[in-house]
Amino acid sequence: MRHSNRNAGYLLRANLKQNLKFSLIWLVILIMMIASGAGKLEAAFAGGASGSKEIVKMLRAPGMAAMFGAMPKVDTYNTAIVFAGVMVVFMIILQALWVMPLMIRNTRGQEESGLLEMVRARNVGRTAAITAASLELLIDSAIMGILYFVSLAAVNMGGTDLYGDFLFSLGMVIANLLFGAIALLFAQLTNNTRTANMLSYMVLTAAYLVRLVTDIQHQNLTWLSPIGWFEKANFYTDNNLWALGLALLVSILLAASATMIARNHDLGAGIIAERTGRAKAAGWLRSIPALLWRTERGLFAGWLIGAVVFGGVMGSVLGGVGDILKTNPLYRKILDVGQINAANQTMVLSFLGMYLGIFVALAVTAGVQVAFRLKRDDNLGYLSVIHAEKPTRTTISVSYYCFGLLAGVFVLSAGLLALFFTGNTVLSHPLPLKYLGRLFAASVPAVISFIALGIALVGLWPRLSSLFWLYMGAGLIVQIFRGLFDLPKHAGNFTPFGWIANVPVENVDQTWLIVMVVSAIVLFILGIAGYRRQDLSL
Repeated sequence: MRHSNRNAGYLLRANLKQNLKFSLIWLVILIMMIASGAGKLEAAFAGGASGSKEIVKMLRAPGMAAMFGAMPKVDTYNTAIVFAGVMVVFMIILQALWVMPLMIRNTRGQEESGLLEMVRARNVGRTAAITAASLELLIDSAIMGILYFVSLAAVNMGGTDLYGDFLFSLGMVIANLLFGAIALLFAQLTNNTRTANMLSYMVLTAAYLVRLVTDIQHQNLTWLSPIGWFEKANFYTDNNLWALGLALLVSILLAASATMIARNHDLGAGIIAERTGRAKAAGWLRSIPALLWRTERGLFAGWLIGAVVFGGVMGSVLGGVGDILKTNPLYRKILDVGQINAANQTMVLSFLGMYLGIFVALAVTAGVQVAFRLKRDDNLGYLSVIHAEKPTRTTISVSYYCFGLLAGVFVLSAGLLALFFTGNTVLSHPLPLKYLGRLFAASVPAVISFIALGIALVGLWPRLSSLFWLYMGAGLIVQIFRGLFDLPKHAGNFTPFGWIANVPVENVDQTWLIVMVVSAIVLFILGIAGYRRQDLSL
């Protein structure tokens, strides 16, 4: 074992230095979410019992439970219990989006780029790379957990103590280890980063969807989802250590399995074998768009299927949203049937508006992933052969960019259609089609403008393209938590998420619509012009 891990410390130091900025940005985002969430909820509960009851009632609604997780069933709620109910699922997803690509980049990504082959030519063991990645995961997670604990202790929420804050922080650390270990395993099972990332995200999505369904209908089955294990910990109430122990045990087993595979497989190889391609490529693959379709069709199909499934599941919970008013005796006394139905529809539309931001983010992620392939394929040298042939730099960049735009629009369309029509099947009073038109009229320009920004970054400043995710993520987080944390009405207007915040209750503002369309065109052109001036393998 020691022989296989020789010079793992050297690789660890190199990885920590290389990933310093990336991890620091994510740590800042995560700590801000924890501290602001705890502080805002503490302020809301300090405002009086009526305000706290309204928050709890809102969070127990099926639509909110679908997004954030089911609230624990207790007699009296306090800030700490509500904080855990809101933040556990959301923080685990954010953390997974940090550590999963990091682990794949440090292992399979280094093999794919040829860097690990050069390193292994020296006195470096076979499992040194995966050991270094695992140690970096442990160090980053420990730092994150300490910062979580300090932040929660400083806020000192009502209903908490140092033990509760410690267990919450420990749970989030174990969640990091779990999803990081999942990514490490897929990095060894596959022979390329694209498949490893896709499978890792599929597991994360499946875990979220299983948790979503079971939290609404069968909470005793939530343990079937890895995310559900941390919900079952019931932080600040029961503090179930067995749930955390289960997650930690699975993390260790997954990491051990990944290490065993790394010790025995050849450099650059994976356990999951790729299908053997044709000896001679088809003639229709001579064009850049056809080649892109051939290489990205699996990713595109996965995003489409995921959008349809996610839209269907989220739409299925809309039937219980409006029923909140019908089951409230006070509303039934004050309002007649017609007024209740109108209020139900307004509430359903408000939930659709909240879901819209998530579907826009999914579509943008799908499209920008394709657009960012231009930078990655160039860095790996894949485009060198193509540049030596007939296609011009403009043709190559436009092909990548247009494919990304189309992918984003198709994923958005599939998700919204599934959301709207599934919702109408469970609503007692189906929504008119005009609201579907409002959703599309607002979200399509928003998706295109977001992707165009990513395109401009790839063309003009490829080394800064990772900042796009920070921009989009900050906008989505502010938009989702704006009402819950009592943020200013226009707090989210620094991204298109804020510009479409009132849709579909209202039509998108024409001014913002023009801004999105014009900015998308300008940014698209800048992305093409910027790539034409770039050197190869920048």
